[in-house]
Amino acid sequence: MVDLSAAVVRSAFAAGARLRHARVLHPDGLNLSGRLHAEYQFENLFGSGERAVIARMSKGTGLPGAVPDVLGFAFRVLDRDDKPWDFALATTGRSTVGRFVITVATGWARARYGGLMPYRFGNSTPTWVFAEPDAAQPNSASIEALEEYLGEHEVHFDLVGSPIGGRTSKLAEINLRLAEGEHRTDYFDPMINHPAEVEMVPKVIRQLREVAYAGSRRGRGEAP
Repeated sequence: MVDLSAAVVRSAFAAGARLRHARVLHPDGLNLSGRLHAEYQFENLFGSGERAVIARMSKGTGLPGAVPDVLGFAFRVLDRDDKPWDFALATTGRSTVGRFVITVATGWARARYGGLMPYRFGNSTPTWVFAEPDAAQPNSASIEALEEYLGEHEVHFDLVGSPIGGRTSKLAEINLRLAEGEHRTDYFDPMINHPAEVEMVPKVIRQLREVAYAGSRRGRGEAP
């Protein structure tokens, strides 16, 4: 049954990518670059000091102008071994139940980005990762408004970890600006780019998500 579901998901995402000639979700966005600074207790994963980051902020379905949409925040940080670690987050609810639900956001400043699936860091309790934007970002959900803002300002995010029933902890701070030059930040794959001791759970959902990413890559004509 899992193999059949995987085949259906892979084919659906491949077909969607071929039709759009782009990503199935979050087709339009802005490329960013900057730095991540991990909290001391998480330097064993991210590394110490300032870590290089490339990122992308996007609208999930590509709705025009300021129309509310599912907003996306994806980024790649070099981990402690200077290997890529990808996060692909979208706006979710804030409650214990809401973290399992993708939501529409009316503006960049009011977005809260989550990953739906929790991470297990080593033997830790499953922990959801969220990115909280600074309040100075545009209240509109317009890509154009965000681009105009980024022309003169950086954007800031607090990266936090939140287990159900546990205490929320700050993982890191991220500061970003519009990327200069040709940064390839269109596609991020958290399924394959992560430290060895970090995994998304549960396994069966992770496997289906893996084949969705693989199908989207295949539909865009990228190598496996």
